[in-house]
Amino acid sequence: MRRLLFVWVLALCSLGQTAYTQADLPQQMSFNYGRSVIDEALPEGFAYNPVTLLANAPLYYFGPFSLYAEAQFTRADNLLTQGTEFEFGLNGGIRYQMNLNKYFEVNAAIGSGPHYISLETRLQANGFIFSDNFELGFSVFLPTTKTTINVKSRFRHISNAGLKRPNWGIDNLFLIVGIGTVL
Repeated sequence: MRRLLFVWVLALCSLGQTAYTQADLPQQMSFNYGRSVIDEALPEGFAYNPVTLLANAPLYYFGPFSLYAEAQFTRADNLLTQGTEFEFGLNGGIRYQMNLNKYFEVNAAIGSGPHYISLETRLQANGFIFSDNFELGFSVFLPTTKTTINVKSRFRHISNAGLKRPNWGIDNLFLIVGIGTVL
């Protein structure tokens, strides 16, 4: 596991050595809100229905691709215990973006990173997990401002990579909306 993490960090660092900022693709930092629209049904008799807050910042650009870092904080009601569960963590990933014109961009991203989850279920142990994300979306650049409106769909799988039992994982499909600022 440590070896895999070391290789991942080394790969990210080496990409940064050859990266450049492409002037026609605006660098955008964004703050987003997501709600799960398709939930994992837990064996305890309720669906895991989280909402999430995301802060996303670009790290390096190379052509139409960029490396990004994203902080996530997620909460979900636990209908079994009448309490609230939470997750938090940091993801890194790679995003492809394509400007269709000066006001509209489509993008796709894949990312992963370490997280902590308080929920314990027969599908997934609580504690240290990984959040794996696959996303498609678009951004609209508002004229005469440095503001963008972002809309994305994201499939997310969380599990602990077999470090603790049980480890079946939990899947959700999110609809994410947000606001960004061009740096």
